[in-house]
Amino acid sequence: MAGLAVLPACALHLDAQTLHAGPAYTSKNGSDGPAFPQLDVVVRLKDAKGAPIAFNSAEMKLYSNGSEVGELDSVRSLGTAGYGVREVLALDLSGSMKGKPLDAVRQSIAQFVNQARVQDRVEVVSFANDTRIEVPFGADKQTLAHRLNAVVSRGNETHLYDAVLEAMAQLTSGPPVFRQLTVISDGHDEGSQHSIDDVTVQAKKQKIAIDAIGLTRSHSEFLSIMQRLATETGGNYAQAHSPEELSGLIDQGIEGLRATPVVEFKADKLAADGQTHPVEVRWEPRNLASGLDVTVPNVPKPRSVWGWVLGLCVAAGVTLLQVAFKPRKKQPAPALAAVPSRPQVSPPRAETAYEHAVAGLIPKPERAEAEPAQTDNSAAAAETLTPRAPARAKTVVAAFFPKDVTAALLEVTSGPLTGERLPVVDEVRIGALKGNDLVIAGDPMLSGFHGIVRLIDGVLTIEDLNSTNGTFVNGVRTQGGRKLLRPGDLVRMGRSNFTVRTG
Repeated sequence: MAGLAVLPACALHLDAQTLHAGPAYTSKNGSDGPAFPQLDVVVRLKDAKGAPIAFNSAEMKLYSNGSEVGELDSVRSLGTAGYGVREVLALDLSGSMKGKPLDAVRQSIAQFVNQARVQDRVEVVSFANDTRIEVPFGADKQTLAHRLNAVVSRGNETHLYDAVLEAMAQLTSGPPVFRQLTVISDGHDEGSQHSIDDVTVQAKKQKIAIDAIGLTRSHSEFLSIMQRLATETGGNYAQAHSPEELSGLIDQGIEGLRATPVVEFKADKLAADGQTHPVEVRWEPRNLASGLDVTVPNVPKPRSVWGWVLGLCVAAGVTLLQVAFKPRKKQPAPALAAVPSRPQVSPPRAETAYEHAVAGLIPKPERAEAEPAQTDNSAAAAETLTPRAPARAKTVVAAFFPKDVTAALLEVTSGPLTGERLPVVDEVRIGALKGNDLVIAGDPMLSGFHGIVRLIDGVLTIEDLNSTNGTFVNGVRTQGGRKLLRPGDLVRMGRSNFTVRTG
């Protein structure tokens, strides 16, 4: 993994190492991240040249208000974790980009955007003496090709700092995601209303890393501006000495983004009160720290045994008081005329465990129409007392899987785990993130916590956990709640297909 490569000690300038942390991902139900107290934090630890520094689990700590609140569980890459990237490419279209450099950029940016995953969003802006959005977020390939072909060099000034600030503004909307800005320029600035200090302060405030590619047609004095933009914001810096090298650097950009480390903490000492807490990620070898705000879900604490006993006692007392003071109904007067007796109706039987398991999955039969009121001394009365057959309702028949560890199986028929057979004993959670029973990494169509398959009293069901791309059974997308599964059913989650089998 490029983002975690070990660098030789001689390459480090210890007085200029930087640590940037954020964004953080967590949620109660796993739709946006791991279930709390698990907390994923994107971490960028760089040396003076912008190269990543390797670290181990004992070196990275999580603090809040001066106290340690979490331990590091694992380190993954942004690509493996499955989180999306919001990227803006800012392209200098002043005179230094005329000719081959601009041709190389057109081709490389097209490849960069086409390599983006479903969860990634890429936008291209250009600048000279003004700033323009050339390719907006979410543009299709046809629009991309048309707009990039129309990009030409323009202007006689370069408002570099103003353009970078405008590009950062494009990244502030939408949900919390890893945000990245790549600037391609020779470092010249002529006529900006803002300074480089304005840019770096705003980037740090918004926690936006700036990757800078310097074009070496200019003096090294200006290239130092590009390097400063990168190092002070936690981004990477590189020089392009030729159009071919420029193309290669852009091509490597998306791979570098996906290699960014994601640190998973177990924040079990952070209060799950639904509030926003200031936390700090620390790298202890050099005492570097980076702060961020984390909003945690509100997870109620489980009640103690005595709490449950007290609650039951209170509920029982309320019930007894309601019965004691309930007004008695006045008894009706005896009937004066004899009425034909009705057939005895058996009391409703208790619901079996099987019926309870499929409750809400099988439509209930329609009720029979109410019998009309009886009238005395009428021939029609006897006719109306004849019971009517209730209307039949369509029912869904649930398959029954005997209680056995291999009674229900999910066989992966296509996708990254093709050929695997997964027994369903109780429940199986499926998704792209750690914490699922079946983890399928590297599938851009699969949500972090996508769906769950349950086997309760022999009845097999599936439920979609509000995934982005949905769960399909026999080609039909499930619409909320649980859905019955039977042997031979075909289930699709992301790019993986499963067939339901019996053991």
